[in-house]
Formats: sequence, C-alpha cells, structure tokens
Amino acid sequence: MITDELRKYVHDARTSGKSPEEIARDLLVSGWQEADVMQVIQELRQSEQTSKPQKRQARLLAQPAVTLVLAVIVILLGGTSAYLWNDRLDLADTNSQKVRDFYAQLAQSQIAFTDAGEMVFPDEQKFLTKKAEYIESKTSFIEADLRTMSITLYENGIAIRAVDILTKGKEKSWWETPTGDYKVLGKSATAYSSIGNVWMPYSIQFYGNYFIHGWPYHDDGTPVPKGYSGGCIRLATDDARIVFDFVKVGTPVLVLDNYKEYTSGALTLNATDLAPPVVNARSVLIVDLASGETILEKQAEEPLSIASLTKLMTAVVAHEVIYLGRPIKVTSNMLASVSQIFYPTVGGRYIGLDLLYPLLMQSSNDAANVLAGFLGEKTFVYNMNAKASSLEMSDTRFADASGMSAENISTAHDLTKLLQYIYYKRPFLFDISKGVVFENVGLIQLGDTISITNLKNVNEFIGNTDLIGVKNGETTAARQTMATVWKIHTVQGDVPVAIIVLGSEDRKRDTETLLNWLKTNFAVL
Repeated sequence: MITDELRKYVHDARTSGKSPEEIARDLLVSGWQEADVMQVIQELRQSEQTSKPQKRQARLLAQPAVTLVLAVIVILLGGTSAYLWNDRLDLADTNSQKVRDFYAQLAQSQIAFTDAGEMVFPDEQKFLTKKAEYIESKTSFIEADLRTMSITLYENGIAIRAVDILTKGKEKSWWETPTGDYKVLGKSATAYSSIGNVWMPYSIQFYGNYFIHGWPYHDDGTPVPKGYSGGCIRLATDDARIVFDFVKVGTPVLVLDNYKEYTSGALTLNATDLAPPVVNARSVLIVDLASGETILEKQAEEPLSIASLTKLMTAVVAHEVIYLGRPIKVTSNMLASVSQIFYPTVGGRYIGLDLLYPLLMQSSNDAANVLAGFLGEKTFVYNMNAKASSLEMSDTRFADASGMSAENISTAHDLTKLLQYIYYKRPFLFDISKGVVFENVGLIQLGDTISITNLKNVNEFIGNTDLIGVKNGETTAARQTMATVWKIHTVQGDVPVAIIVLGSEDRKRDTETLLNWLKTNFAVL
C-alpha cells in the first residue's frame, strides 16, 4: 500500500543523494511491496523531469516485441536479480562495447528463449495436458487464453481469479504474440518504450521481448489508443497490477491460441499404388505442416550438414534477440571470407531488418556475419542452438550463422519443426525469401540502407504463385540442400506442405520430382 510515509522516505532519500536502486533495495529489504516502491520512485522521477526539464533523467527502456529489454525491470542474470536503473543504452551505437556486453549478458541469461518445446505450437489437447499437470502438482501459474482473451490465475492449482485481455499481437504479423509454456523472467512496475515513447505499467516478461502489462500511456498521462499491441499482452492497468502482484520470477505462464482457422484443407490419396519417386538426394521429407503428418520420407532422421539452410535459424534469432530497427555498424571482423553479391563496407551502417533481405534472398554470408557479429558470434550461435532446443530440434547443432561450417548439422525431421515455426509465427521471413518488399514495419522504414528492389534472388521457384517460402544452400560437405513450403490446393481448402532435400546433386530437380509426385498421388486441384 502506498502511504505518505513511503513517499516522504523516497523524497528524503533522493534529496540526500541516494540512487534509485539504493532506495529500492533498502525499502524491499524493509518489507515494502515492490510494486508500491517502483510506483513511488517513478512518480518522483517524473516530478524531477517536470521541475528540471533541462536535465534529462535516465530512462530505462523496455521495447515491446522486437526490442530488447533495457527497462526498469528485474531480470534474471546468472541466477541473481539486478535493477538496471541508471543505464541509458543507445542501441544505435552498435560500436559501443557497453551495448554489446548488454546483449551478450541478456542472451546468456536465456531471456531470449524458453524451454517451450512442443508447446511452441500447442493444440488444445497439449495445452490442457500441461495445464492438468500444473493443477495436479498444485503449482501456482497463470493461463493466458488468446482465444477467449482472458488470463486466469491459479494458486496451488486452484483458479482464484480471471481478468480480461484487452489486446494482443496481430495474428501472422511481425509482432504476433507467441504461444507456449513459459515462465516469468522478470517484472517491473514501470517500463518505458523508446520506440512508442510510452510507459508500460506492471510489466511481466514471459518470453524474449514479450510482456504482459497494463495499458500504456504517454508522459502526460494520456493513454495510447486501442488497437493491436506490438506482441505483448495488454490488460487494464488495475488488472495488470493484480497479475503483477500474483506472479514471481519463475511462475509458469501458459499462452494458448488457435491456429485451426489458418488451414482448412486435408490431403487424401487418389492412388492405390504409390511408387516412390526417384531422387538422388541422400535425405528427403514431405510433411503436412498443418497436421504434422509425414507424407514421404527417406533417411529423414539422418544428421547431415545443411549449408545455408542455417540462415533460416539465423533470421529467426536475429529477429527475436536483436532490435533490428536501428543501424548496425560493420567492422572488419564481421565480413565473411566468401561473399556473394551483397558487399557491405567496413564502417557502413545497415538497418538490421534490411539485412534480412540479402541474408534470405541472396544467401549472403556477410549479412549473416554482420547480424551475428553485432551480438558476438559465439553468443549468437549459442542462441541459435538454444532456439533449436526450444523447438525440440534434438539432432541439430549450429557452429556458425552463415552455414559455411560443415558442422552445421540437422535432420530433415528437425528442419520441418523450424519451417513450421516460421510458417505459423514468423511468416514474413518466408515472404522475404521470395523477395516480397515491405516498405515499413511499424515505425521502421525498410530499404533506406540497402536497395532491396535491386537485389537478385538466388532461390529457385521464385514467381511460382504456390510457393510460400524457400531457402537453398550448397557446400562441399553438404552438397546441395533445399527447404521449400508450398500451398497445395485441395477440395477442402489449401494445405501448407514442406519439402526438404538434403545431400542432393540437383536440389531443384529433386524438389520438382517430389512436388509432382505429391500432386499425382494425392487429390489436389
């Protein structure tokens, strides 16, 4: 409870020269509630801004969806909690060691990822099974149902309260709210977004750059208008405080949505004698991404070098871990020994989202290395492997971001899990692989640092209207590789089908053979 005594203590402590973190530590040790302490300190900070406008106060940044958390938050780093009060990190200053160190620390804390595993694409039964496990074990957790737009609090396995979800990230957008089985990674009574220039009260981080929080407002107290969020789950501020007070760091967070409306088709056989297609690839796999059903496979569980199919994971990790809306400065150690088409210059600055185009369209090793180099290659690759683990890609290991290393290993089965994740959660990456040009993403203008329309696409099948996404690769160790996702037309509706070819002498011919076999033996339009 906020009292005059609390406000007076904070005011007197600041006047005496104590820092906000010192004040917070003393009050928390004395038994005051974190939410009350944070709110009073924030009130004082806003008052100081008003009375001394010439002095810019240190704002802590918490940017929703694509931005990393540089906020007044408690984050879990190496098993300890720390308040990041006084640091104003300029993400545009990508040459700053301080910025790089922060990203590295954040990544190593695994804030970017969670062990979602099979819950990445939870159907209702899996969700209910996990929920039943928590209830049976008398676990305290929260359930965010994006279908009914409600959050339910469970204390020791018993539902005690429900609150309404007001907004979420738009489905299949760049900032769609992720589903899965997560845990609270950090919480803050106040967090500031430098992108929207708004405050987000009672913020709870549950995955990477995604939060549950109260209704955002501007410095003058004006609330933001209604509409989709940047991927976060927005509540009424009073309800957000209820959830904030209920959860602790480590509290499970179940997030459920429904993807059945995305596909309505079904593949049915129209042949009685299914002669296997003749391909020279060492490993092939055809999978219905909607149902997860394997249609055809050949040595699909054999770990093989995958070459530049690696860059699909590079794109996912870059989008989820690095704020790609500001320029990344190129240093000499970022540039690849083997370049293709796109040639960044040392000292040049490139918007991170622009770099996704040469990465996926031209398979640029330089683009991969610049993205990874900003975070630090070891840290970036660590996150690639962490993401693979969260998707249950158990036979996958990444050694670099470009795919040049023969030690980038995966199986056709594992790669379908990555394709499924991109199809449902990051479909714009498939659009980029085909050369679809986005003029802007929210407030981020694309094409300012790279002439996207002048890039040559080296992927096959570009222009085929049934192609959803594509990535190819080739190295001596991997031979030719290809991953494609197709829209297969059936009487019941369209079905997304993935075709993966590894260790091929002619990836395009093998893929065409498999696609024609599918259309010949199944009822398609």
